Amino acid sequence: MRSVFKRAAFRILNLTIVKEYYRQNAVFIFAVMLFTFGFLRSSEHITLIKLALKSPSLLALIFLIWAMHALKVILFSLRMFKSKPNEFLYNIRLFSPIKRFLAFGLMQFSLLQLTLLYSLWMIKIGIEEQAYLESSAIIICNFILILTGILIYEYRINRPNTVSITVKPMQSLLAKFRTPDYLFFIRFLFAKQPVLLLSTKFFGCFVLIGICNLYPTDAYDERLLALSGLFVAAGHSVFCLQYFNFELQYLSFNRNLPISSMRRILCYLLAYSILLLPESIVLVRNLPLAVSFIFALALLIFILSMIFLLHHIQFISSISKDNFLKGAFFTGIMFLLLIMFQIPVILMAAVNFSVAIFVFKKHYYESELSDS
Repeated sequence: MRSVFKRAAFRILNLTIVKEYYRQNAVFIFAVMLFTFGFLRSSEHITLIKLALKSPSLLALIFLIWAMHALKVILFSLRMFKSKPNEFLYNIRLFSPIKRFLAFGLMQFSLLQLTLLYSLWMIKIGIEEQAYLESSAIIICNFILILTGILIYEYRINRPNTVSITVKPMQSLLAKFRTPDYLFFIRFLFAKQPVLLLSTKFFGCFVLIGICNLYPTDAYDERLLALSGLFVAAGHSVFCLQYFNFELQYLSFNRNLPISSMRRILCYLLAYSILLLPESIVLVRNLPLAVSFIFALALLIFILSMIFLLHHIQFISSISKDNFLKGAFFTGIMFLLLIMFQIPVILMAAVNFSVAIFVFKKHYYESELSDS
Protein backbone atom coordinates (compact mmCIF):
# COMPACT_ATOMS: atom_id res chain seq x y z
CA MET A 1 0.00 0.00 0.00
CA ARG A 2 2.85 2.36 0.82
CA SER A 3 4.57 1.71 -2.54
CA VAL A 4 1.34 2.55 -4.35
CA PHE A 5 1.13 5.80 -2.42
CA LYS A 6 4.70 6.66 -3.39
CA ARG A 7 3.93 6.21 -7.06
CA ALA A 8 0.69 8.19 -6.87
CA ALA A 9 2.32 11.60 -7.42
CA PHE A 10 4.15 10.53 -10.57
CA ARG A 11 1.07 8.70 -11.85
CA ILE A 12 -0.96 11.90 -11.55
CA LEU A 13 1.72 13.92 -13.35
CA ASN A 14 2.11 11.26 -16.01
CA LEU A 15 -1.60 11.19 -16.83
CA THR A 16 -2.10 14.96 -16.85
CA ILE A 17 1.18 16.32 -18.26
CA VAL A 18 3.40 13.67 -19.86
CA LYS A 19 0.71 11.99 -21.94
CA GLU A 20 -0.77 15.34 -22.94
CA TYR A 21 2.65 16.57 -24.08
CA TYR A 22 3.22 13.58 -26.35
CA ARG A 23 -0.33 13.76 -27.64
CA GLN A 24 -0.04 17.42 -28.63
CA ASN A 25 3.43 16.99 -30.13
CA ALA A 26 2.95 13.60 -31.78
CA VAL A 27 3.30 14.86 -35.34
CA PHE A 28 6.32 17.03 -34.49
CA ILE A 29 8.06 14.13 -32.73
CA PHE A 30 7.25 11.84 -35.65
CA ALA A 31 8.81 14.32 -38.07
CA VAL A 32 11.95 14.56 -35.93
CA MET A 33 12.25 10.78 -35.61
CA LEU A 34 11.64 10.24 -39.31
CA PHE A 35 14.25 12.83 -40.25
CA THR A 36 16.93 11.72 -37.79
CA PHE A 37 16.50 7.96 -38.12
CA GLY A 38 14.78 7.68 -41.50
CA PHE A 39 17.52 9.33 -43.53
CA LEU A 40 20.57 8.82 -41.33
CA ARG A 41 21.81 5.28 -40.89
CA SER A 42 23.28 4.05 -37.61
CA SER A 43 26.80 4.28 -39.07
CA GLU A 44 26.21 7.95 -39.91
CA HIS A 45 24.96 8.61 -36.37
CA ILE A 46 28.08 6.94 -34.96
CA THR A 47 30.28 9.09 -37.20
CA LEU A 48 28.43 12.22 -36.07
CA ILE A 49 28.76 11.24 -32.39
CA LYS A 50 32.48 10.54 -32.72
CA LEU A 51 32.92 13.90 -34.42
CA ALA A 52 31.01 15.63 -31.60
CA LEU A 53 33.19 13.92 -28.99
CA LYS A 54 36.27 15.33 -30.71
CA SER A 55 34.83 18.80 -31.39
CA PRO A 56 33.90 20.91 -28.31
CA SER A 57 31.95 23.39 -30.44
CA LEU A 58 29.77 20.67 -31.99
CA LEU A 59 29.22 19.09 -28.59
CA ALA A 60 28.22 22.49 -27.20
CA LEU A 61 25.74 22.87 -30.06
CA ILE A 62 24.19 19.52 -29.15
CA PHE A 63 23.94 20.64 -25.52
CA LEU A 64 22.21 23.83 -26.70
CA ILE A 65 19.66 21.80 -28.68
CA TRP A 66 18.99 19.64 -25.62
CA ALA A 67 18.62 22.76 -23.45
CA MET A 68 16.09 24.26 -25.88
CA HIS A 69 14.12 21.02 -25.83
CA ALA A 70 14.22 20.97 -22.03
CA LEU A 71 13.04 24.58 -21.91
CA LYS A 72 10.18 23.69 -24.24
CA VAL A 73 8.93 20.84 -22.04
CA ILE A 74 9.36 22.92 -18.87
CA LEU A 75 7.27 25.76 -20.27
CA PHE A 76 4.66 23.26 -21.45
CA SER A 77 4.48 21.75 -17.95
CA LEU A 78 4.14 25.19 -16.37
CA ARG A 79 1.26 25.98 -18.71
CA MET A 80 -0.39 22.73 -17.68
CA PHE A 81 0.02 23.63 -14.01
CA LYS A 82 -1.46 27.06 -14.69
CA SER A 83 -4.49 25.83 -16.67
CA LYS A 84 -7.76 25.88 -14.76
CA PRO A 85 -8.69 22.17 -15.27
CA ASN A 86 -5.35 21.17 -13.70
CA GLU A 87 -5.51 23.27 -10.55
CA PHE A 88 -5.80 20.04 -8.52
CA LEU A 89 -2.11 19.41 -9.31
CA TYR A 90 -1.17 21.92 -6.63
CA ASN A 91 -2.37 19.34 -4.10
CA ILE A 92 0.88 17.48 -4.80
CA ARG A 93 2.25 19.75 -2.08
CA LEU A 94 0.60 17.38 0.37
CA PHE A 95 3.27 14.79 -0.50
CA SER A 96 6.58 14.91 1.31
CA PRO A 97 9.44 16.87 -0.36
CA ILE A 98 11.31 13.65 -1.22
CA LYS A 99 8.27 12.15 -2.96
CA ARG A 100 7.68 15.40 -4.85
CA PHE A 101 11.30 15.55 -6.01
CA LEU A 102 11.16 11.94 -7.17
CA ALA A 103 7.86 12.51 -8.97
CA PHE A 104 9.10 15.67 -10.70
CA GLY A 105 12.35 13.92 -11.60
CA LEU A 106 10.51 11.00 -13.19
CA MET A 107 8.22 13.41 -15.03
CA GLN A 108 11.15 15.41 -16.38
CA PHE A 109 12.90 12.18 -17.38
CA SER A 110 9.78 11.02 -19.23
CA LEU A 111 9.49 14.32 -21.07
CA LEU A 112 13.17 14.28 -22.05
CA GLN A 113 13.48 10.57 -22.70
CA LEU A 114 14.23 10.94 -26.42
CA THR A 115 17.31 13.10 -25.86
CA LEU A 116 18.29 11.12 -22.76
CA LEU A 117 18.28 7.83 -24.67
CA TYR A 118 20.37 9.38 -27.41
CA SER A 119 22.79 10.71 -24.80
CA LEU A 120 23.18 7.18 -23.42
CA TRP A 121 24.27 6.08 -26.89
CA MET A 122 26.76 8.95 -26.96
CA ILE A 123 28.10 7.98 -23.53
CA LYS A 124 28.56 4.36 -24.64
CA ILE A 125 30.52 5.44 -27.71
CA GLY A 126 32.45 7.96 -25.62
CA ILE A 127 33.58 5.25 -23.21
CA GLU A 128 34.61 3.03 -26.13
CA GLU A 129 36.61 5.92 -27.60
CA GLN A 130 38.08 6.68 -24.15
CA ALA A 131 36.59 10.18 -24.28
CA TYR A 132 35.91 10.19 -20.54
CA LEU A 133 35.86 13.97 -20.14
CA GLU A 134 33.28 14.41 -22.91
CA SER A 135 31.18 11.52 -21.55
CA SER A 136 31.23 13.13 -18.11
CA ALA A 137 30.12 16.43 -19.67
CA ILE A 138 27.16 14.65 -21.31
CA ILE A 139 26.16 13.11 -17.96
CA ILE A 140 26.45 16.45 -16.17
CA CYS A 141 24.42 18.24 -18.88
CA ASN A 142 21.55 15.76 -18.60
CA PHE A 143 21.67 15.88 -14.81
CA ILE A 144 21.43 19.70 -14.90
CA LEU A 145 18.46 19.57 -17.29
CA ILE A 146 16.57 17.17 -15.03
CA LEU A 147 17.50 19.01 -11.83
CA THR A 148 16.49 22.37 -13.35
CA GLY A 149 13.07 20.98 -14.18
CA ILE A 150 12.65 19.61 -10.65
CA LEU A 151 13.54 22.93 -9.03
CA ILE A 152 11.26 24.94 -11.33
CA TYR A 153 8.32 22.58 -10.77
CA GLU A 154 8.91 22.65 -7.01
CA TYR A 155 9.02 26.45 -7.07
CA ARG A 156 5.76 26.64 -9.05
CA ILE A 157 3.88 24.06 -7.02
CA ASN A 158 4.55 26.01 -3.82
CA ARG A 159 3.40 29.31 -5.31
CA PRO A 160 -0.05 28.76 -6.83
CA ASN A 161 -2.00 31.58 -8.44
CA THR A 162 0.86 34.04 -8.27
CA VAL A 163 0.25 37.38 -9.95
CA SER A 164 3.17 39.12 -11.61
CA ILE A 165 3.05 42.87 -12.20
CA THR A 166 6.28 43.02 -14.16
CA VAL A 167 5.99 43.87 -17.83
CA LYS A 168 8.15 41.78 -20.14
CA PRO A 169 10.29 43.78 -22.60
CA MET A 170 8.79 41.96 -25.58
CA GLN A 171 5.25 42.70 -24.41
CA SER A 172 6.02 46.37 -23.76
CA LEU A 173 7.58 46.68 -27.22
CA LEU A 174 4.64 44.99 -28.95
CA ALA A 175 2.17 47.18 -27.05
CA LYS A 176 3.47 50.26 -28.92
CA PHE A 177 2.36 48.98 -32.31
CA ARG A 178 -1.08 48.48 -33.77
CA THR A 179 -1.35 44.89 -34.90
CA PRO A 180 -3.25 43.91 -38.08
CA ASP A 181 -5.55 40.93 -37.77
CA TYR A 182 -3.25 38.53 -39.64
CA LEU A 183 -0.51 39.18 -37.05
CA PHE A 184 -2.63 38.46 -33.96
CA PHE A 185 -1.48 34.87 -33.67
CA ILE A 186 2.16 35.68 -34.47
CA ARG A 187 2.16 38.34 -31.77
CA PHE A 188 0.66 35.82 -29.38
CA LEU A 189 3.51 33.39 -30.15
CA PHE A 190 6.18 36.03 -29.57
CA ALA A 191 4.60 37.18 -26.30
CA LYS A 192 3.42 33.88 -24.79
CA GLN A 193 5.26 31.01 -26.47
CA PRO A 194 8.62 32.24 -27.80
CA VAL A 195 10.38 28.94 -27.09
CA LEU A 196 7.80 26.99 -29.11
CA LEU A 197 8.25 29.47 -31.96
CA LEU A 198 12.05 29.35 -31.87
CA SER A 199 12.27 25.57 -31.52
CA THR A 200 9.90 24.98 -34.44
CA LYS A 201 11.76 27.49 -36.62
CA PHE A 202 15.07 25.94 -35.63
CA PHE A 203 13.82 22.48 -36.55
CA GLY A 204 12.48 23.60 -39.93
CA CYS A 205 15.65 25.47 -40.87
CA PHE A 206 17.84 22.61 -39.64
CA VAL A 207 15.94 20.11 -41.81
CA LEU A 208 16.24 22.28 -44.93
CA ILE A 209 19.94 23.02 -44.38
CA GLY A 210 20.69 19.35 -43.74
CA ILE A 211 18.83 18.15 -46.84
CA CYS A 212 20.33 20.84 -49.08
CA ASN A 213 23.84 19.90 -47.93
CA LEU A 214 23.19 16.26 -48.86
CA TYR A 215 22.89 17.05 -52.57
CA PRO A 216 26.63 17.50 -53.25
CA THR A 217 27.37 14.10 -51.66
CA ASP A 218 25.36 11.99 -54.14
CA ALA A 219 22.99 12.10 -57.12
CA TYR A 220 19.63 13.10 -55.60
CA ASP A 221 16.57 14.34 -57.44
CA GLU A 222 13.94 16.86 -56.34
CA ARG A 223 12.01 14.29 -54.32
CA LEU A 224 14.50 14.54 -51.46
CA LEU A 225 13.87 18.26 -51.10
CA ALA A 226 10.12 17.64 -51.38
CA LEU A 227 10.37 15.23 -48.43
CA SER A 228 12.13 17.91 -46.40
CA GLY A 229 9.19 20.22 -47.16
CA LEU A 230 6.84 17.55 -45.84
CA PHE A 231 8.83 17.38 -42.59
CA VAL A 232 8.77 21.17 -42.24
CA ALA A 233 4.98 21.15 -42.68
CA ALA A 234 4.66 18.37 -40.08
CA GLY A 235 6.73 20.43 -37.64
CA HIS A 236 4.29 23.33 -38.08
CA SER A 237 1.31 21.16 -37.13
CA VAL A 238 1.77 22.34 -33.54
CA PHE A 239 1.11 25.90 -34.77
CA CYS A 240 -2.13 24.72 -36.37
CA LEU A 241 -3.34 23.40 -33.01
CA GLN A 242 -2.28 26.56 -31.21
CA TYR A 243 -3.82 28.88 -33.82
CA PHE A 244 -7.14 27.03 -33.73
CA ASN A 245 -7.31 27.15 -29.92
CA PHE A 246 -6.13 30.77 -29.87
CA GLU A 247 -8.98 31.92 -32.09
CA LEU A 248 -11.67 30.01 -30.23
CA GLN A 249 -10.44 31.17 -26.82
CA TYR A 250 -9.58 34.82 -27.50
CA LEU A 251 -11.25 35.74 -30.81
CA SER A 252 -14.55 33.89 -30.69
CA PHE A 253 -16.38 37.18 -31.36
CA ASN A 254 -14.62 37.37 -34.72
CA ARG A 255 -17.20 35.09 -36.32
CA ASN A 256 -19.95 37.64 -35.73
CA LEU A 257 -18.08 40.44 -37.49
CA PRO A 258 -19.02 41.38 -41.09
CA ILE A 259 -15.84 39.92 -42.61
CA SER A 260 -15.97 38.10 -45.92
CA SER A 261 -14.80 34.50 -46.25
CA MET A 262 -12.12 35.58 -48.74
CA ARG A 263 -10.60 38.01 -46.26
CA ARG A 264 -10.57 35.37 -43.53
CA ILE A 265 -8.83 32.91 -45.84
CA LEU A 266 -6.29 35.55 -46.89
CA CYS A 267 -5.66 36.30 -43.23
CA TYR A 268 -4.71 32.67 -42.58
CA LEU A 269 -2.54 32.60 -45.70
CA LEU A 270 -0.68 35.76 -44.68
CA ALA A 271 -0.15 34.55 -41.12
CA TYR A 272 1.31 31.21 -42.15
CA SER A 273 3.31 32.81 -44.99
CA ILE A 274 4.99 35.14 -42.48
CA LEU A 275 5.70 32.19 -40.19
CA LEU A 276 7.41 30.43 -43.12
CA LEU A 277 9.73 33.37 -43.88
CA PRO A 278 12.76 31.87 -42.03
CA GLU A 279 12.44 28.58 -43.90
CA SER A 280 11.99 30.44 -47.19
CA ILE A 281 15.19 32.42 -46.67
CA VAL A 282 17.13 29.32 -45.64
CA LEU A 283 15.88 27.38 -48.67
CA VAL A 284 16.80 30.13 -51.14
CA ARG A 285 20.26 30.67 -49.63
CA ASN A 286 21.09 26.94 -49.53
CA LEU A 287 19.31 25.81 -52.69
CA PRO A 288 21.36 23.06 -54.41
CA LEU A 289 22.56 23.65 -57.96
CA ALA A 290 20.60 20.60 -59.11
CA VAL A 291 17.31 22.21 -58.04
CA SER A 292 15.71 25.10 -59.90
CA PHE A 293 14.24 28.19 -58.26
CA ILE A 294 10.90 27.34 -59.86
CA PHE A 295 10.78 24.07 -57.94
CA ALA A 296 11.86 25.89 -54.75
CA LEU A 297 8.91 28.27 -55.17
CA ALA A 298 6.56 25.34 -55.83
CA LEU A 299 7.94 23.60 -52.73
CA LEU A 300 7.25 26.63 -50.52
CA ILE A 301 3.70 26.78 -51.89
CA PHE A 302 3.33 23.06 -51.13
CA ILE A 303 4.53 23.55 -47.53
CA LEU A 304 2.09 26.43 -47.09
CA SER A 305 -0.74 24.34 -48.53
CA MET A 306 -0.01 21.45 -46.14
CA ILE A 307 -0.09 23.78 -43.13
CA PHE A 308 -3.21 25.48 -44.52
CA LEU A 309 -4.93 22.10 -44.89
CA LEU A 310 -3.95 20.91 -41.39
CA HIS A 311 -5.34 24.12 -39.91
CA HIS A 312 -8.68 23.99 -41.71
CA ILE A 313 -9.32 20.30 -41.07
CA GLN A 314 -9.77 21.27 -37.41
CA PHE A 315 -12.93 23.20 -38.30
CA ILE A 316 -14.74 19.89 -38.70
CA SER A 317 -16.48 19.68 -35.32
CA SER A 318 -16.36 15.87 -35.19
CA ILE A 319 -12.53 15.86 -35.21
CA SER A 320 -10.99 15.78 -31.74
CA LYS A 321 -7.33 16.38 -30.93
CA ASP A 322 -6.58 12.67 -31.01
CA ASN A 323 -8.32 12.17 -34.35
CA PHE A 324 -6.60 15.25 -35.76
CA LEU A 325 -3.15 13.93 -34.82
CA LYS A 326 -3.93 10.49 -36.20
CA GLY A 327 -5.30 12.01 -39.39
CA ALA A 328 -2.23 14.25 -39.74
CA PHE A 329 0.03 11.22 -39.30
CA PHE A 330 -1.65 9.14 -42.00
CA THR A 331 -1.96 12.19 -44.27
CA GLY A 332 1.80 12.63 -43.98
CA ILE A 333 2.35 8.98 -44.93
CA MET A 334 0.05 9.40 -47.94
CA PHE A 335 1.89 12.50 -49.16
CA LEU A 336 5.22 10.77 -48.60
CA LEU A 337 4.12 8.02 -50.99
CA LEU A 338 2.82 10.57 -53.51
CA ILE A 339 6.18 12.35 -53.45
CA MET A 340 8.04 9.08 -53.98
CA PHE A 341 5.82 8.41 -57.02
CA GLN A 342 6.92 11.82 -58.37
CA ILE A 343 3.52 13.51 -58.22
CA PRO A 344 4.20 17.26 -58.85
CA VAL A 345 4.22 19.23 -55.60
CA ILE A 346 2.33 22.11 -57.20
CA LEU A 347 -0.49 19.72 -58.09
CA MET A 348 -0.66 18.44 -54.51
CA ALA A 349 -0.63 22.04 -53.29
CA ALA A 350 -3.62 22.89 -55.51
CA VAL A 351 -5.56 19.94 -54.10
CA ASN A 352 -4.66 20.94 -50.53
CA PHE A 353 -5.86 24.51 -51.00
CA SER A 354 -9.08 23.34 -52.66
CA VAL A 355 -9.91 20.90 -49.86
CA ALA A 356 -9.04 23.45 -47.17
CA ILE A 357 -11.26 26.15 -48.70
CA PHE A 358 -14.12 23.65 -49.09
CA VAL A 359 -13.85 22.63 -45.43
CA PHE A 360 -13.64 26.28 -44.35
CA LYS A 361 -16.83 27.30 -46.18
CA LYS A 362 -18.76 24.29 -44.90
CA HIS A 363 -17.59 24.00 -41.28
CA TYR A 364 -16.08 27.34 -40.16
CA TYR A 365 -19.13 28.60 -38.28
CA GLU A 366 -19.81 25.16 -36.74
CA SER A 367 -16.35 24.62 -35.23
CA GLU A 368 -15.89 24.66 -31.49
CA LEU A 369 -13.14 24.05 -28.94
CA SER A 370 -12.90 20.35 -28.08
CA ASP A 371 -11.31 19.08 -24.88
CA SER A 372 -11.13 15.50 -26.15
